[in-house]
This record gives sequence, C-alpha cells and structure tokens, in this order.
Amino acid sequence: MKNVIVISDGEARVDLNDPWQFGQESEQVECSARVDEVATWLEHSASNRSHGVLIQKEEELELIAPHLANITMIALTFKDFKDGRAYSLAYLLRTRFHFKGDLRAVGDVMRDQLSLMRQCGFTSFVIKEGKDPFDALKGIKGLSVTYSGSVSNPAPLFKRVRRY
Repeated sequence: MKNVIVISDGEARVDLNDPWQFGQESEQVECSARVDEVATWLEHSASNRSHGVLIQKEEELELIAPHLANITMIALTFKDFKDGRAYSLAYLLRTRFHFKGDLRAVGDVMRDQLSLMRQCGFTSFVIKEGKDPFDALKGIKGLSVTYSGSVSNPAPLFKRVRRY
C-alpha cells in the first residue's frame, strides 16, 4: 500500500515502504504481508500471522473474534467521509476484544479525520489516493486537548488536570 502513515512508539511517520498488499494486488506481485477479506482469510489464512484482515461490515467482527491473537493487522474500511462505523469498530476491537495489533484505516481517509481515528485506536492510515501523506501527517496531532477519554488516552480531562 502507498500513502501510509504509521504510528510507532508514539511517533507518526510516513512509511513509503509499507509491505502490506490487498489480496488481489498481492497476486500480481510477490509480497510477504497480504490483506484478505474476512471470508478469504478464514478459508486460507486464519493461522498465518503474515496475513491481515480487511473488515468491511460490522458483523464480521464476530467471525474473527476467536482468531484475534493470530492477526497482526486489521484494516477497517471507511466507505466515504460521512461513514463513521469504522470508528466504532476500532473502539470495540481495542476495548472489548483487546486487539493489540496494527489497526489500519483504509478507504476514504483524509487529514481531518486522523486525530479522531487515533483516539479510537487506529495505528496506521492509508491516505486517500491523490492526497499528500506528508501533509496529512500534520492532522495526526489534531486537538491539543480532548475532554472525554479515548482509546489513546482513557482518562477524561477532569482526571488529567492538576488541581491547585
């Protein structure tokens, strides 16, 4: 995949050598890290940690839940800018299912969304085709202060503020 931003050790950077390829792309070139849709992954790759899973619908979380320990990367699809279901799925994967691997936003992903995506638990982002990933990198920081707790900072503001 190209146009990828990765968060590693708390720092965000553009990764021009990202190894992950979607199933159909990986058949055209040799790749060591393949991302398959859920049905394909369950059929062929459920025990292969070098294969990631592409989630496109809510009900697919239940299908992969028993296999989360064997998954290195989960890609969640944003169909368009207005579609917020992947935010909820990311939050559920991190909080309810305790997924520890790479959680990647794919699809209609733009700079304005990155800060909120990070708060929901995303750790990598495939920026929409035609957009500059180096410019989008600036969107990771987003707001300097958030009021409510999140995956990236579970304590709400009132628990983070020092009382004098």
